[in-house]
Amino acid sequence: MMNKKIEIPKNILANIDFSNTLNGGRVEPNITVNQTADSYEVFVKVAGLEADHLKVDVDNNRLWLYTLQPVLKKAEQEIPENYVPQTIGQLMLPNFVDVENISAKYYNHQWKIVMPIDDYRKKFKKHIDVEI
Repeated sequence: MMNKKIEIPKNILANIDFSNTLNGGRVEPNITVNQTADSYEVFVKVAGLEADHLKVDVDNNRLWLYTLQPVLKKAEQEIPENYVPQTIGQLMLPNFVDVENISAKYYNHQWKIVMPIDDYRKKFKKHIDVEI
């Protein structure tokens, strides 16, 4: 009996949400956003997710929280070759968040993401004269 090698284009894998079919679905994350005087704080709890498995990216003014799920892993492989992202949450960022200084830390079974507020951009106002 010959083993068939299944080839699935990676762009298709990236667009498929396996979360509702693998292992009976997923646990809903708990995401809370608080505003302090100088920052936004995002607290994330996801049952069963290891501390180093949460990925945090800023893309097109969005904070993207995700994990990478192995796909098509063979039993003899220690490390899978293919992964598909599983979105935990997405947040639109206000224009005045200092994206260069966003930080994330894991403590006490939750992640804390601090997004500093850039006061200059928050208070920025300018009148534009219209040419006639």
